[in-house]
Amino acid sequence: MRTITIEGLRVLAQVGVLAHEFGAPQPVLISVSVDMPSAPTVPERDEMSQVLDYRRLRELAKAEAEREHTHLLETLAGRIAERSLRLPGVAVARVRVAKPQVFADCDMVSVEVRVQHDERGAT
Repeated sequence: MRTITIEGLRVLAQVGVLAHEFGAPQPVLISVSVDMPSAPTVPERDEMSQVLDYRRLRELAKAEAEREHTHLLETLAGRIAERSLRLPGVAVARVRVAKPQVFADCDMVSVEVRVQHDERGAT
């Protein structure tokens, strides 16, 4: 099994339900982790064609975060997780989305979701 993780991807996203959050992108941190149970420990050949390119995870998370205003961190995390689960060989996806500038006395507030294929291959 192989797990690929992107941690702390920094993007500006339009997310939130408060009046000052509309039309004003704010920093969010996104972490994505995918499990690939069928992937061998060592690829058959030392070539990109043998693995899931982690740039794809970064690109899909960034694209989803920057796509449109989203009210809830839960929605954004879920959308990224569902898109990650559609990548080849991925059986489980975990996504954490964090807003670092919510409260003065907290480093950040985050939401984490986990999705997986069931035995029939559906989500």
